[in-house]
Amino acid sequence: MQRNDVTKGVFIVVPLAVLCVLYGLWIVMDTPLYLESMIVGGLVLLLFALLYIRFVPQVFDFLLGVDQEKALSTVQRTSTIGTRELLRLVLLLAVGRGLFMLGAFLWSLYLNGFAETVFEIQHIWADHLYAGRIISIANKGYAVETVGAAGRYYNLLFPPFYPLIVRLISPVYLSSIRAGFFLSNINAIASGIVLYLLVLHDLDRRSAVRALWYYSILPPSFLLTCTIPASTFLLLSLLSIYSAQRHRFVISALFGSLAALTDRIGIVLVIPLLLEFFNAMTKEYRSLKEVTWRFYLKKTLIGATFILVPLGFILFLVLNRVVGGSFFAYAEYLEELYDSEFALFYRVCGAQTERLVDAYRTFRFDQAFGLYLPSLLFALGSLVLMLAKGQEIRVSYLAYFMISFAVIYSQTGVMDAPRQMFCCFPVIIALMRLTRNRFVNLLLSLLCIAGSMVYLGMYVAGWPVV
Repeated sequence: MQRNDVTKGVFIVVPLAVLCVLYGLWIVMDTPLYLESMIVGGLVLLLFALLYIRFVPQVFDFLLGVDQEKALSTVQRTSTIGTRELLRLVLLLAVGRGLFMLGAFLWSLYLNGFAETVFEIQHIWADHLYAGRIISIANKGYAVETVGAAGRYYNLLFPPFYPLIVRLISPVYLSSIRAGFFLSNINAIASGIVLYLLVLHDLDRRSAVRALWYYSILPPSFLLTCTIPASTFLLLSLLSIYSAQRHRFVISALFGSLAALTDRIGIVLVIPLLLEFFNAMTKEYRSLKEVTWRFYLKKTLIGATFILVPLGFILFLVLNRVVGGSFFAYAEYLEELYDSEFALFYRVCGAQTERLVDAYRTFRFDQAFGLYLPSLLFALGSLVLMLAKGQEIRVSYLAYFMISFAVIYSQTGVMDAPRQMFCCFPVIIALMRLTRNRFVNLLLSLLCIAGSMVYLGMYVAGWPVV
């Protein structure tokens, strides 16, 4: 026990000491332009450090099988859903998508007058900043030079799996845009179903319904309707984790690999999958009367399949090398187009604060309130939420959140952080945990609905909401 405590202490102190030293070097050697940047960066680092201090002991207990799952009540054990319940969920989720489309029409009516019908306005979901690149990949592939930029293959900014599906089904819809719109909405509905099943597997129906409610009303939710890979990635990541929860680890690795081929952040899935695998293996090991070589061989073969997850990302890097001449051509294009450089998460939040202040002072309110402010709010809000409820969710979920947070906020020019944090499903589960109190649930529901209306309005108005 004492040795474990020492090991935990080392795992806590050493990384945090390195982060604090690097923060000090940032302040001294590359001093931010504004005091606000240092304050926000320091606050993000503090919140992350507090969360990390709680996280490390939980991981050790999880891997050693100390955290025996609580016995579930009779109602909670009923983790299967019938056909009626499934159809009801599909209908409700479809209505939610429809309300976003109606909301886009009403905003367009308010901003532009009656120029299009509620059906004609649907092109707005293909007006997303990234949608043009996605459709270009589906129609022309990656080896297409950008007009006015010879030798630059900007399509390499996006992994291939979602555009490939769009290309395959586009003949049915006579248009890649229609195919992408259909695929995004179907996967958004399917993501809600899998999220419901995941929460139902861990808890009960009331909690699953509440998780689905916040999945539907959080401000970035409407972006799943756009012709971008967001809903497809969310679906694949949820399927991967749900399969791991059911101890179907080979299937979970396959879904994880496809997720990494859909969005670069998908490589992070290998961490929660490994945690679930070792937790299950430890419990099985302790339940056996005799451990034979067959046990170790079987677990080794199953564990080896997790290499499929990073392999999905590696295939994307190879694609960059073949088309763009460099394994990290996409990173070069990010810097070229969005002035984005790799940095630690607290420096990224500091840079976002600096850009927020600059945009506000130069009256670029669309960038200030549509881009940088939501990014900072999601960074600080998600960390506070996890500090409050992180101990009540599975350790693998918390690990997925922490590493995803560090990866999402790893580029100074990150534009889609709110959407990516929304697709990091532990945020929704933690929010569901927070809202068990009726008053808190009502208050946060009203805030989320109001935020969704405003955020949707920004998108319809053409602000940089991505």
